[in-house]
Amino acid sequence: MRPVDPLSSLKGVGPELAKKFAKLGLQSLGDLFDYYPRRYEDYSVVTPIAKLQPGDVSIRAVIKQAVGRYVRRGMHVTEAVASDDSGSVRLTWFNQPYRPTGMKPGLEYFISGPFALKNGRLSITNPSTELVSEFPVNTARIVPVYRETKGLTSRQVRAALRQVLPLIRQLPETLPAWISQEYQLMPKSEALAVIHFPESGKQL
Repeated sequence: MRPVDPLSSLKGVGPELAKKFAKLGLQSLGDLFDYYPRRYEDYSVVTPIAKLQPGDVSIRAVIKQAVGRYVRRGMHVTEAVASDDSGSVRLTWFNQPYRPTGMKPGLEYFISGPFALKNGRLSITNPSTELVSEFPVNTARIVPVYRETKGLTSRQVRAALRQVLPLIRQLPETLPAWISQEYQLMPKSEALAVIHFPESGKQL
């Protein structure tokens, strides 16, 4: 893997998706390095379900079977229940009919999204979900949000950046050593990694 390699060399980036990246000026792996987020969403605090308060939340829970159905005017609604040791909460997705087949009942997920009153019931609406791992990308962390184009979402940009993260961490330093030491600057490779995947607000 080299910075000059095309984005189509990444897993999940076929010719059509590569064209959408190109609309944003992104053609090579190296182009991703300096494609900075527009903003961040902080889902880094994982809260027990029993202590959820309205607002953006993250939980760590097991998802029970998701069920989808079509309602008025062709709108599709998927509902599921997530549970941890403290309680349960309803999850609701709109117009995402693939959700029921994508959920794996009985496995533990990080789930992040807005917790609010919808149709008279409290639920987490259109949440992002990821199987629990040591390096979540879209949940349970400070999540970068990028400039998007039709057919290309921030989630897909993050997936591409996750694949090139080892390459970012190998980038050589460009500043003279005395400047880095005098101003206590982190290495360029670390700075770019933090811009895309910060571990804390202080680090960012």
